[in-house]
Amino acid sequence: MTTFGNTFSGGPDCSICPSSRPAFFRLDPEKIRFPPGVVRRLDAVPEPGPDEVDEAKRSTLKLALIGGMLALGTAGVASFLRFAVPPPAGSATYPRVQLLYSDGTPVLASSYRYASTSTDLIVFNYPLDNEPNLLLNLPGPAPGGIGPTQSLVAFSAVCQHLGCIPPFISYYPPGACGTFNGGRAFIHCVCHGSTYNPAVSAPGGGAAIITGPTVSPLPQVILVWDQTTDQVFAAGEVGPAVKGHSSTLVGGNVVFNPVTAEAPQIPTQQCPV
Repeated sequence: MTTFGNTFSGGPDCSICPSSRPAFFRLDPEKIRFPPGVVRRLDAVPEPGPDEVDEAKRSTLKLALIGGMLALGTAGVASFLRFAVPPPAGSATYPRVQLLYSDGTPVLASSYRYASTSTDLIVFNYPLDNEPNLLLNLPGPAPGGIGPTQSLVAFSAVCQHLGCIPPFISYYPPGACGTFNGGRAFIHCVCHGSTYNPAVSAPGGGAAIITGPTVSPLPQVILVWDQTTDQVFAAGEVGPAVKGHSSTLVGGNVVFNPVTAEAPQIPTQQCPV
């Protein structure tokens, strides 16, 4: 945010009042005729004596200042806002990026490193660098799942309630919390208790809501499996926009290809009540 200093109080008339300003603040009307929005340095002119005040020049200066202010209120302000409030960063389309482990080796669908019982958080950013996602290996086939058992999936790691992120939102393997969700796997945010079902797709896409306070499903990343190389790619997203973004494609910088998943993080977990 740009801060502009040296702002003087008072209306336009004060800039020409002989009794209220020192000589170096006196403006010469002949030197302020330039297009609105153009910033230039104005040389001061000596303060005239009481007998040298030119009322015609004073009136001209008043009109020039008022006209300049009105002009700045339209084109000038619009030009200023273009710099003060730049357009949000983002992408026009979803990029296709390969997923790598933190050691730089490719994620392979048929030999994913983490079992469905693991609670380690494997997080990667996509499609923007401020949109983390969870890469999960579910115990069985799931909507959008890839790999030999269609169990490898990815969901936004930003809770749709108030935007909590890992380690506060994480994956709970089957039976982690007794009979909750019928003993099946689920995603839980300990900030306020929202839970999501990664094995059930909500209308419009995303992990279905199990319990609130969230009123929005958890967005799902579209994964693509290259069966020739066994490599995994992120290529899109379904469901609502990521929390905090007007669109999942707007509000951050596009990730590079390939994208590296962070080293496993330990979640902060407690069973929902």
